[in-house]
Amino acid sequence: MIIFNAYILFSLAVTLLLSIMLVLRNKNRLTGMNGMIISMYLGMNIGLTSGVLFGTIFRGDLFHSTILSMLIGAAAGTIMGALVSAAAAFEGLMSGIMGGMMGAMLGEMLLPEKSLILINIFLTVSLAALFLFKILPKTESSIISKKYIIKPVLIFTLFIFYLYLGSLLWDDWINDLHLIKDQEQHLHHS
Repeated sequence: MIIFNAYILFSLAVTLLLSIMLVLRNKNRLTGMNGMIISMYLGMNIGLTSGVLFGTIFRGDLFHSTILSMLIGAAAGTIMGALVSAAAAFEGLMSGIMGGMMGAMLGEMLLPEKSLILINIFLTVSLAALFLFKILPKTESSIISKKYIIKPVLIFTLFIFYLYLGSLLWDDWINDLHLIKDQEQHLHHS
């Protein structure tokens, strides 16, 4: 269970760090609106992903899962937005808070198997934020060379392989969650 949690949180942290590097590298090409979009997108998706994860882990303790996921989402959105402008930082902060709250409630309500599906969907959407840096500042509309097609296909293949490796950890995670739930029920009935 700990390995899967670490995999998800590590993936979110790497996404945030790579996004910070891309913002700093492309700062002169990003408009204020693009910066707001990126900070809102990342804050919301990191908050949602961590919220569903913590809502599932801390089932029955909505307060702690909500606070943790709100802090993570708000920090991610604020950091991303602060690199662009104060307005983008506020947008990222509020999006991260909202994503964290919604994710925690969702994780609390769903069965672990269903939460797992949503965690993977939200993790995929969060990682896809890295493609925003290639899309948003673009002004040209035509494909210049074959490299424009081969590079995204290669990145997509690596992306799928990474998510597949993470999916190998799912069974242990779900089994551990069921074991903990069974132990808690056994203690309450004893």
